[in-house]
Amino acid sequence: MAQSEKPRRSWRERLRQNPVLLKEVRGRMRGRRAFVSLTIYLLFLSSFVSLIYLSGSTATNAFGSPSDWQRLGKAVFVAVVGLELFMVCFIAPGVTAGSISSERERLTFDVLRTTLLSARALVLGKLASALSYLFLLLIAAIPLQSLAFLFGGVTPEEVLIGAALLVMTAITFSALGLYCSSLTRRTQVSTVLAYILALLFTIGLPLMLAVLLSISMRSYLVNSPGDSSTLIALYWLVLSISPLGAGIVTELMLASSQSIFYFNLPISGNNTLNLIAPWIIYLVAHVFITLALIGLSIRNVRRPEK
Repeated sequence: MAQSEKPRRSWRERLRQNPVLLKEVRGRMRGRRAFVSLTIYLLFLSSFVSLIYLSGSTATNAFGSPSDWQRLGKAVFVAVVGLELFMVCFIAPGVTAGSISSERERLTFDVLRTTLLSARALVLGKLASALSYLFLLLIAAIPLQSLAFLFGGVTPEEVLIGAALLVMTAITFSALGLYCSSLTRRTQVSTVLAYILALLFTIGLPLMLAVLLSISMRSYLVNSPGDSSTLIALYWLVLSISPLGAGIVTELMLASSQSIFYFNLPISGNNTLNLIAPWIIYLVAHVFITLALIGLSIRNVRRPEK
């Protein structure tokens, strides 16, 4: 008699039945640390938004024009999303930097490898537990973002794009911290490595591109204006991979009332260059970066210990 095939489980059932995910989530939310961190995070965001509101309301009184209130609402929204994006870039790696290395330090990593738990289930369970906490931080800040709707000036497209950038950034940088944790044996080393990579990826890349662009604009673009489109498209592509660059350029694109899918950049004379919106490039590129980091983390977990 043929043996009956086991029913395939959906990814939701696999996550719910993942023992690593259940253990990590319960352990993370059981103590005071998670709630204290959430409170400090919201207090910091609230204080920052209050400063922007007070500075903007002094110039916009009760008899101000609707456009003045719309600019204030836009400033509040951009400030909250920008600060969230910057904080997620440095919170997410720290949350996952000790996921695998801490198991090695507590001498429990070899025990996990002897169980029926696969390397993929271990890595995805660690990643999902960290993302559950990061998504809690993002959801808790939604009331602060909604203050912008009281003043106007914020479109639904901006809200959706901002949410997509925040979610994708949290996933990618969590995978980055997890990869660093699977690469080293010490949590301290993996944390330092994760923050160095996050700093270079967030701030170092836009600064480096700004310097290179200023140099090339004086030499290559001035001497060869006909070939400038290729170089500009290359810089646009690399800049869109950085969360800081993608966020700033996307906001400038939306502020200029252009399409949310492409950007018309004037180059020389009456010529314009059609470029894909940076948020689209960012999402697509980070999907592949995240998958690569997760795959490398699984390979490092499977690798025999020396």
